[in-house]
Amino acid sequence: MIRTKNEERHIGEVLAALKKQTRQDFEIIIVDSGSTDKTLEIIRKFSVRLIQIEPGDFNYSYALNLGINKSKGQYIGILSGHSVPQGENFYADGLKFFADKKVAAVTGYYADSHSHFANSKLFLKAMRLRSEQHRCPWLTNTNSLIRRDLWRIYPFDERLIEGSEDYDWACEMLARGYDIVKTPLFSAIYYRVNGKSSYWKMRPVWDRINAEIGRKTRPGKSYTKL
Repeated sequence: MIRTKNEERHIGEVLAALKKQTRQDFEIIIVDSGSTDKTLEIIRKFSVRLIQIEPGDFNYSYALNLGINKSKGQYIGILSGHSVPQGENFYADGLKFFADKKVAAVTGYYADSHSHFANSKLFLKAMRLRSEQHRCPWLTNTNSLIRRDLWRIYPFDERLIEGSEDYDWACEMLARGYDIVKTPLFSAIYYRVNGKSSYWKMRPVWDRINAEIGRKTRPGKSYTKL
């Protein structure tokens, strides 16, 4: 499940990486919210299911919920349109954790495209030095895997119009007694669309939202218009 809008610079690389995975028992669903560049042209070169929505209908959670609702898999892989999976066992390694019924989601590390690991074989070697974490609230939909049955119980909350839907979902699952695993085996290179400046501009917004999420009563209910 991939959200896109004007991702022509990297979406081809993302899809090519998925086509090289050792496991190919998955479908690729893309929800595009009004791309005006060559994104759609590139997407159509691959075997994917494309869902298009109007830009005004976009919401981080809604786009995910819409795509997941159209999917059939027991496990849902989520990537951004500019997050390139690293390694041909990316999905195979991530899915192994679901043998434990208490694992609600798997997420990974990512290297910013501005780091010296970007586009380098050093990236995978460096990731192997990272530790595996459990009960980690910092699920990131930059690169994640979630259980579909738990998504049905708690869809991504569409009231979170500025993002952090991934952190909210992880907090909810942890409150329900599930595990969120962060593993270096499920890592990606993340190409920031607007560079580091946009990150620091948004950081106070995310901090505020995350603080509000942290005060929510758990377990709770989310909202989706689907």
